[in-house]
Amino acid sequence: MNKPMTRRGCVLGVAVWAVIMTLPICVLVLAVRGELSWRRGPFTEDRVWIVRSDPAAGDETAGLAYSTIRVASGRPGAAGPVCVRTRSTFLLWSGATDNVDYREAYEPGDNGRYQVTGNC
Repeated sequence: MNKPMTRRGCVLGVAVWAVIMTLPICVLVLAVRGELSWRRGPFTEDRVWIVRSDPAAGDETAGLAYSTIRVASGRPGAAGPVCVRTRSTFLLWSGATDNVDYREAYEPGDNGRYQVTGNC
């Protein structure tokens, strides 16, 4: 016997519906705030933002950008340096720019916060 709706199909349908209903809210927040970011740890972050340039300065770049920050080596909370990699990708409909990929070294400071010590 063929069932028209299985449990797996219902769960998948609700998940797709939730994503579709959440998308306009995310677009609205992005338009109002200019960025969406979510941090999952001290050196783990994702960010989407609107790229706007100053036309008076002669630069007419516009679009969206997405960046990720991840630990490349080391462990946060452990003694010693932590190497953090940042990648930025640009989706521009006006102007042009290159994607960015760089690494920075962080050392734990006396106050418990990390301080940038250079490249790694």
